[in-house]
Amino acid sequence: MLCQNCNKNKATQKHHLFSNTKLNRKLYGALLDSKENIMDICEACHLWKAIPKLSEIEFCRRLGIEPRSKTGKEIWERMEK
Repeated sequence: MLCQNCNKNKATQKHHLFSNTKLNRKLYGALLDSKENIMDICEACHLWKAIPKLSEIEFCRRLGIEPRSKTGKEIWERMEK
């Protein structure tokens, strides 16, 4: 499989689009490892190139769930109005 960032090198690593932090892991658990949040990339891209990131709202929209953080819930509610 080729790197989804450069489309040149062999993908050898996984990149979380919505960061795999302790807080995010506590809030979302295994959802962080869903295919919608993982990008297969090469080592060179992972170490040296800009890689896309998702905000909590973008992550939740992608997975069809509501945000679980206090800030995420506030933003979500404002967007719904």
